[in-house]
Amino acid sequence: MVIKIKVVYLHHQTRTTGAFSRKIESETMNTQSIYNGLDYTTKEINRNFKIKVNGIVNGKKVNVLVGVSGLIKIVGDIKLVNRLLKRAFNCYGDKEVCKLRRGVKITFYYQ
Repeated sequence: MVIKIKVVYLHHQTRTTGAFSRKIESETMNTQSIYNGLDYTTKEINRNFKIKVNGIVNGKKVNVLVGVSGLIKIVGDIKLVNRLLKRAFNCYGDKEVCKLRRGVKITFYYQ
């Protein structure tokens, strides 16, 4: 009795399209050096806020929740991120809305 087994290997390629492409992420910033210069820890920021970005980023409409690394990538400047976070930590409302001149609105929702 002869048993033939046919094995088929499928090549699965994942490609993401959107505001945050994985390929661009890995090439442009190192994950350890991205947080250098922050006044608050990522644990502290993520524990206190949900961060939503709304507007046009790199020519695409964006309306997403982001983490600290996403915020840094969108804003692009650690000093500006620190100013936004300081403003959010000092506010006493349910949310703090920060608008950038380039048409991006960043909302910090308190948890």
